Amino acid sequence: MASTSPSNVVSFDAHARARARLSPQESAGVLADCRDLALGRIGQALAGMFERVEDELFALAEQSRDREAQNLYLDARAQARERRPVIEEAFRRHFLAFFDRKVRGEAGAAQAGPAPSALALVGDEELEQALAVQGMAARMRSACEQELGALSQRFGFLLERPGLADEANPVSPETVCGALKDACDQIEAGWQVRFTLLRALEGQVAEALQRTYHDLNEHLVQRQILPEIRLTYRRNPRSAAKSSPGGGAPAENGDVYAALAQLLGAVSPAQGAAAMTQALAGDAPAPAAVSAATRGFVQSLTGLQQPGAAAAAASLANVIRDLKAAPQSAALPGLDAMTIDIVAMLFDFVFEDRQIPPAVKALLGRLQIPTLKVALLDRAFFSSRTHPARLLLDRVARAAIGLDEASARGAATLAKLEEVVGRVLGEFEDDLALFAALAEDMRAFLASQDEAEEAIAQRTSRLVEDRERQEIARALAEEEVDRRLAARDWVPPPVRAMLEESWVRSLAAAHLADGEGSAAWNAALGVVDELLWSVEPKTLAEERRRLVTGIPSLIRSLQAGLQRAGLDDAAREAFLATLVDCHAEAVRAGLKGTALPGHGSEAPAPAAPAAPSLEREVVPAGDIRVEEIRLRTPRGKPPVRNVFTRTGIWTHVQRYTWVEFRREGGEPLRARLTWISPAKGVYLFTNSNASAAISVSPEALAEQMRRGEARIVDDAPLVDRAVDSMLASLKSRAA
Repeated sequence: MASTSPSNVVSFDAHARARARLSPQESAGVLADCRDLALGRIGQALAGMFERVEDELFALAEQSRDREAQNLYLDARAQARERRPVIEEAFRRHFLAFFDRKVRGEAGAAQAGPAPSALALVGDEELEQALAVQGMAARMRSACEQELGALSQRFGFLLERPGLADEANPVSPETVCGALKDACDQIEAGWQVRFTLLRALEGQVAEALQRTYHDLNEHLVQRQILPEIRLTYRRNPRSAAKSSPGGGAPAENGDVYAALAQLLGAVSPAQGAAAMTQALAGDAPAPAAVSAATRGFVQSLTGLQQPGAAAAAASLANVIRDLKAAPQSAALPGLDAMTIDIVAMLFDFVFEDRQIPPAVKALLGRLQIPTLKVALLDRAFFSSRTHPARLLLDRVARAAIGLDEASARGAATLAKLEEVVGRVLGEFEDDLALFAALAEDMRAFLASQDEAEEAIAQRTSRLVEDRERQEIARALAEEEVDRRLAARDWVPPPVRAMLEESWVRSLAAAHLADGEGSAAWNAALGVVDELLWSVEPKTLAEERRRLVTGIPSLIRSLQAGLQRAGLDDAAREAFLATLVDCHAEAVRAGLKGTALPGHGSEAPAPAAPAAPSLEREVVPAGDIRVEEIRLRTPRGKPPVRNVFTRTGIWTHVQRYTWVEFRREGGEPLRARLTWISPAKGVYLFTNSNASAAISVSPEALAEQMRRGEARIVDDAPLVDRAVDSMLASLKSRAA
């Protein structure tokens, strides 16, 4: 059954059997099966929906007192009845087209609406349609979030696109809604009638879609396509979701601005709301129209921002609050006084932000006065995410997320940030072009860091893949040996010890070299069966003859296998000498008719689930040290099958998310998720500023988060986070 709910986690041994890779032909076949299954389920459901939709539309028409609305419902009902075969056929055709285009990765396939940047280029009716379908897809996506998230991971595996977004899934709600919209466009009526029919279909399609996603997940699990799935960590949409397409003020309620204005001493809530909207929306005069008092105040600030004078800000003190009490600020307009308070609040957030290292907080603190000057000269600083001064602050903060001052790369990054801050302090008077140049400089610097990180990820991912293959090989070898040992009541301790360690290594080596099911693998398993039989009591003469004649061949096979396991000559000879005693004891016990120690006794009671432990190993990869972190249970103990129950945490982290790892006896390491292994879903975290990388299984990451040894680092733009924090604080205080 599809493992999309937190209560159903496939064990490690089952996960080891997950398909590591599929050939292009195999992937194409699985995708075609999924396409046909999805189309069959949705198409069948659609066929049964029309009668219910007709009844629903008729009931809505009867209940409505508005003549126009009644006509819309009745027209939509009539079209649903008359054009049903055409709509069903059009849906199938468009669904297949959208599916195939998304499989090919074509941009814009089955979009629920035009991109925000293109909204101004479409007509009113097209915009209304696009937004309506977009909202419909969003509601379906929310209703099917868990099943869809699991399905997107599995489709990402099939398409070799790790981190595949839900919207890019070939059977996403965008695909279904786009196909439905195009199908409804086949009826000869206005958009309002078509939209009424589309909305009537929405609720029933959403229910059918959830069942379809569930069936698709089940189908893929049966094909061993990522049987273990975790829910997706989704980032806070932040203020980007609250902004107008033109980059205006956040679409917050007026009472928030009124509350902020009152807290800052505005004369009335209404006037305060208007003033704050103006301050945040950039409707204030252009720099050339700044008042004489404001320009004089800005000039007086220039003397305070010089490198020597600005050093006082390195103590993380908020110096802006003191400026409001300065004599020069008395003549400032009320909006400027409010701006000072807003910038002060921004730096309060900076100094309290745990995402920024102390050394960089000190550097950002030295930018308090230049930032205030920018905000006074250009109100667009608050409203435009592309304002050059805002971009510079954001990029300085971004460069600091993974800063490791102890490394050579980290020291170079810190030196770059000091250079940028020094230029602002020494050169900025009132020309914002300096910020544009420095923001571009930081963009290029960050791009070079990204390139270095990508090179690290490529180099270390090859190591992780090799280690994964070894893990899978050893897990399968342990499974085969343990299953055979568990089938015997008693095995001589020397034989058990050899099989559990040396022969597991030999089997794993055969798996790595030739694969599961190969002649070498099957031969090694045959040796295990023969060895275990050879040490059992031999009660029949024929059994004793078989033992005597088979010992030379068994010894040769054991010699070859133990040599492949890396056992030296002395260790091999010691085991074979012990084996002679085991064979002699098996013959004596058979002749006497007695059982060997423990033979015939009851099987031991199943062991209780063992507590998992985090195992760590450091593996060198050139000049990078890769720390492997895995969640293990003791050998022979049942694995923990529900990590979520233990930790209360699910981790399916999106690529390029930052995570902070706490390490014993050392400073925390921050690294970005740059690669997810296709075989077992292991995460590779790298950092271009550090000389270490971390390879961690999702289960181990969940356990680390439970223990407080790892946490997600919010890498949203600095000023966005600050504004969000201010507004949230004001909302709670005004409530």
